[in-house]
Amino acid sequence: MINLLKRIFKRRGVDKTVYFCVVILTIYGIVMIGSASVGQSAKMGAMYASMNMIKQTIFVLVGFGIMIFLTRCFKKSWVEANSTWVYYGIGLVLMLVCLFFEDGKGSHAWIRLGPFSLQPAEFMKIIMILFLSFHFGEIEEYCQIPRNITRHKREELQKRKAWYCVFRPIIAIFVVFFVGVFLQKDMGSSLILAFICMMLFFITPRPYYSKYKKASLVLLAVGIIFVCLTATFILKPYQLGRIYTWLNPLGDIEGDGWQLTNALIAFASGGLFGKGFGASTQKYGYIPESHNDFIVAIIYEELGLAGFLLFLIPYIIIIYKMFHYGLRIKDTKSKLILYGVGLYFFTHLLVNVGGVSGFIPMTGVPLLLISSGGSSTLAAMMGLGIAQSLIARYNRDLLKEQME
Repeated sequence: MINLLKRIFKRRGVDKTVYFCVVILTIYGIVMIGSASVGQSAKMGAMYASMNMIKQTIFVLVGFGIMIFLTRCFKKSWVEANSTWVYYGIGLVLMLVCLFFEDGKGSHAWIRLGPFSLQPAEFMKIIMILFLSFHFGEIEEYCQIPRNITRHKREELQKRKAWYCVFRPIIAIFVVFFVGVFLQKDMGSSLILAFICMMLFFITPRPYYSKYKKASLVLLAVGIIFVCLTATFILKPYQLGRIYTWLNPLGDIEGDGWQLTNALIAFASGGLFGKGFGASTQKYGYIPESHNDFIVAIIYEELGLAGFLLFLIPYIIIIYKMFHYGLRIKDTKSKLILYGVGLYFFTHLLVNVGGVSGFIPMTGVPLLLISSGGSSTLAAMMGLGIAQSLIARYNRDLLKEQME
């Protein structure tokens, strides 16, 4: 085992700081999941906390295996015209399969297999990053229009190029968003997926997309104004309830504002170093999802600002590394994959911590590698494994150039 770990961390070209941050976050997550689960042991059984820790440990170990495999074996040739549609199709089918399983809190977002459950939307985020890295980063190279052709033929090829490079991938995004929001009724994951896809479209450096970006900004502004004006007619009562709770957390303490109010109490009680590990009072029935979406509140209550920074700093380092290498790698497809993984971590951090602290409306998404959950843990490590493969290749190529 020691020799294996040495080989993993001495892998030439990989960013070892990213590995170190992943180790810190996963261990920290397992420990805090155990602590946060203790509050529900009276209801769920004496072994509830231990079982949650064991399950999360299994997910982490499997995730590490997947991450190392992808770091060593992933190739850019795996992301091309046909394969991206295969990945997309598999992800979409799995999301639709969720509709045949029992819902959880009104959302059909999980495939339940005994004691374990799979949330395809988490893997779909990684799939869409790969899908769009090709469709916004490479496919345009195959759609170049020759100069010496008739005007009619040029217009025909321009329409065909716009279809393949712009409209077809955007339709694919809307289909996934529709399935997530209207069929699965999983607004949180769908909004994060849509945000990542939208940002990859605006980030792509290819000049061809400039005019479409300008038109999209106008449509986006109109869409936001429309949603704001018609929110009371479009959104469902429980979704409006989350917005009202965000605007006035103390307005309905016994109802919609119960979890957020108690999370704010946990934050207020934490101080600089917290009450002490295991000393949270809010996890005893006041915050029902204390080991899942609201685990940050328990961390802050028990370990204070110091404990909060213990996971925030590694998170920031991972996000920084993804964008750092994304800026330096010249290949557009690789650049978009790294940006996408960075956005994946950034968005989950912002939405989870922002929602739990009342900074933004709560949407119910996990804190990657910290919250209890197999799908989010495995998907995060898949993304990091793919990113590490691209980083290793970039660093090895850079070393060759320096030695020549």
